[in-house]
Amino acid sequence: MFWGRTVLTVFLLFVSGGLCAFDLEYGSWFRVEDISMQEGRPVLPLERGQYANLRVLDEETFSFLKTCSADCLQENVSADPELFEIRAALTRPGMWIADVSFDGKWLVTFLVFQNKDGYVVKEPDNFVFLDSRLKQKVERMLALEAARIGRDVILKETVK
Repeated sequence: MFWGRTVLTVFLLFVSGGLCAFDLEYGSWFRVEDISMQEGRPVLPLERGQYANLRVLDEETFSFLKTCSADCLQENVSADPELFEIRAALTRPGMWIADVSFDGKWLVTFLVFQNKDGYVVKEPDNFVFLDSRLKQKVERMLALEAARIGRDVILKETVK
């Protein structure tokens, strides 16, 4: 009896949209996975259940997301990345948190790690680059900025 009720509850949640998720492709540039709907509003996935590393920046994109009930394609001819903000992580030396805007529509938070070979850029779990040139451009932009910030910190500490 218990299992019958549990299965029915899970089924009803799934059918009502409680567990349904869809993916959005932004042109041929990137994909945002596991977007859900909650009370008719799109809910972007959280990294490790708490970090909002994917955000919508404009009303047009938010309205478009509200119309998606299954996987959908947001048509776009470009995905111009622009560094919105980069800051050093307070909890770990050699790590930066970088917010990148794509066409002023999406804001994606990347982590940048310094290692012995240079810099490694990690994108959020639910974000997938579809275009390798765009991925390389973002990684290069973030590595250069992290290196510049790292040099500035070293210079300030030396001057003190």
